[in-house]
Amino acid sequence: MDTDHSQKDSTAAPTLIGSVQRALRLVEAMHAEGGATAKRLSRLTGIPLPTVYHLLRTLSHEGYVRREGGAFRLAGGLPLAS
Repeated sequence: MDTDHSQKDSTAAPTLIGSVQRALRLVEAMHAEGGATAKRLSRLTGIPLPTVYHLLRTLSHEGYVRREGGAFRLAGGLPLAS
């Protein structure tokens, strides 16, 4: 029996973290829109509104997002590729 686990099977599906994927979809949508309300971001991404608010709160706390009135925008100075 082969017990060498030093090399990963290149055909195995990667482990993905859904919350990270959803947060990145929000970042992409805010970048494309130049800012948007939580409701608009929910519609654009298909992410349920309560989840959008939770993700935006976290992104804001970490300094990636700022709120201006009712719109959420990416914080200035982020090192994002264009």
